[in-house]
Amino acid sequence: MRIKINLSPTDKTLPKHNQNIVNSYIHKCLGKDNIYHDSKNNYSVSSLKGVKLIEGTDEVSFTNGGYIVVTSQDMEFLNKLIMGLFSNTQFGYGITYLGLDHIEEKFYNGWNHFYTLSPFIIKNYSSKTKYNFITLDDDGFEGTVKSYLMNKLNKIDSSLDLTDFDIKIPNCNSRKVRKVIVKNVKNVANACHISVHTNKKVAELLYNIGIGQSTGSGFGTIYKTENHRFYR
Repeated sequence: MRIKINLSPTDKTLPKHNQNIVNSYIHKCLGKDNIYHDSKNNYSVSSLKGVKLIEGTDEVSFTNGGYIVVTSQDMEFLNKLIMGLFSNTQFGYGITYLGLDHIEEKFYNGWNHFYTLSPFIIKNYSSKTKYNFITLDDDGFEGTVKSYLMNKLNKIDSSLDLTDFDIKIPNCNSRKVRKVIVKNVKNVANACHISVHTNKKVAELLYNIGIGQSTGSGFGTIYKTENHRFYR
């Protein structure tokens, strides 16, 4: 299930790298010391949509308002978040919570075509503290993402049918490698189309949990390309 959290315009500017502001607001709504903070998550939170970079600065404007998308199959989590929104209407920077929309998307057996609403990250660890980011510029990227997703899905539910699982990432102008800073941590993320061949149960699960890592912190939110109108 997906909710779209609508936010008011502001005449104030925000920092270009503002994902930590989004994450703080979501956890404020979930409640102090909530069980979801810094724990393994089964949901995805998007970046702040509607921002516009102010040329020559490291700031963005939000003069037309915008939204955040949160997705999960965990109804207890979503209900807790929705209740928290009603009592935490101040996002900060003069932005207020306006209300929410429920977004429904359909999934199919076979190919489901997605685009990244928020770019995704995959880290390759050489030790517990050392890693590098896997990006669209790397050889074998498509195969690496496929293996990663299959492994992630198996860990979530080993009974899932992944016999026909496959992905395609087309080589088109929408492919971009982006640097995203969250609390002074530099991340290298991938924005692209990604088509997934599987059954509709698995397709919907990927949609709900997001792809890649840190999906609860602003990375890896995806949407069906046929529903682009929902995300303008």
